[in-house]
Amino acid sequence: MFGIPLGLLLWRSLGVVSTSIGLVNAFIPILPTTIFLIIGAWAFGKGAPHWRERLMQHRRFGKTLRDWEDGGRVSRRGKILAVVGISVSWVISVYFVGLTWIIGVVGLFLAGLAIWLATRPLPRE
Repeated sequence: MFGIPLGLLLWRSLGVVSTSIGLVNAFIPILPTTIFLIIGAWAFGKGAPHWRERLMQHRRFGKTLRDWEDGGRVSRRGKILAVVGISVSWVISVYFVGLTWIIGVVGLFLAGLAIWLATRPLPRE
């Protein structure tokens, strides 16, 4: 298809979709941005290295992606925003669904995620 091997087309498609979701989420409060850009950069690394490099050098998002690549480093601000977003999303779930056993399990998973994220190293100076 289009003279591009199927594998490259799939990697590029995943990169475009993930990056697009991340960019849209950058303008919507509480929705995650960075994880989708990380997935996009990873997929572009497999199927379009030049697109990955453009993303890694992006004026707004590049430093965050490079910090993640440098040992999973997350800024203090990023940690705080992510944990707040995780917490707010769980509270919204409880409000709309109620405190059911499944929401409790989701809460435990999200608490584990928040703890894991909080323990990531800070970026190098």
